[in-house]
This record gives sequence, C-alpha cells and structure tokens, in this order.
Amino acid sequence: MMSEALTGKETIGEAIGRIASGVYIITAEAGEEKAGMLASWVMQTGFEPPTISAVIHPDRELYKLIEKTGRFTVNVISKENGNLMKVFSKYSPDQFEQVESVSTYCGIQLKAAIASMDCVVKERVHVTDHVLFVAEVVSGIMLNTNLAPMTHLRKSGFTY
Repeated sequence: MMSEALTGKETIGEAIGRIASGVYIITAEAGEEKAGMLASWVMQTGFEPPTISAVIHPDRELYKLIEKTGRFTVNVISKENGNLMKVFSKYSPDQFEQVESVSTYCGIQLKAAIASMDCVVKERVHVTDHVLFVAEVVSGIMLNTNLAPMTHLRKSGFTY
C-alpha cells in the first residue's frame, strides 16, 4: 500500500527539515572588513580537485565579501562550540573580537573549530533566493581532533 504524499507547505517543510546537515561557520575577509555566519548548507561536491559547495543568501554581509574576494573559509564546529554558534548566529562588526582566530589566505580560521578549510570560488549559481558557491579547497587543517562534528535537524525546511 502506497502512502499519499501531502503537498501542503507545512508538511513539505517538516519533511525537508529532517534532512540532516553539519554545522559550520563560514568566514571571509577583504582588507579591514570581516564577516562570519553560522551555516548548515555546506557539502563536499568533488574529489579532484577537492571541492565543496556552500549556499548563502545575497543579503548576508558574508556574501558581499565572498563576491569581492572570490574566497572563503569553512570552519567545522561541534556541540561543544556553543560560544561560536552564539557569536556567529547574527552578524556583528565585532564578531571576531569575541573569539580566538587567525586570518588565512581565504578567510578566518576559528581556533576552537574541529577543522578549517580555505576555499577559492570556481562557480556561483543563483538558486531561487540563495546563491550556491562551488569552491576548490586549497588548504585544510584539523584543529581539535577530539571533538565530533555537530549535526543539525530543523523543525521546518522553510526556516534556518
């Protein structure tokens, strides 16, 4: 017996929200300008060259810096990184004054993260209300190997 799929926004949102994702902080820097944001729409997209993708809304300060530089850094975080999640859940010009970090070629590495990857944008695709950046990972480092990556489920696929 086949179940009948429900097509209402609420049921679609609940179903999409069950897609598990990791939790990341993406950062970028252009001169004195810095921005970082909490993100879950990040995934590996290729082996050779090592490639990942990240999806970002054009209204974000981070998006503006990535457009300027063509680069960003992805920091993988864990449940133990609650302080990082709080700092980067909403943009603030002083975000980086609240955490230990170091500038890299592509963005900003957060010392408390599990791992950090520097990425150079190869393609950008406008996908509905967000932009998909496909980027080559040009460097990566494990920072805190004793921590496990955080996974995230949302109540609805229509909200962060």
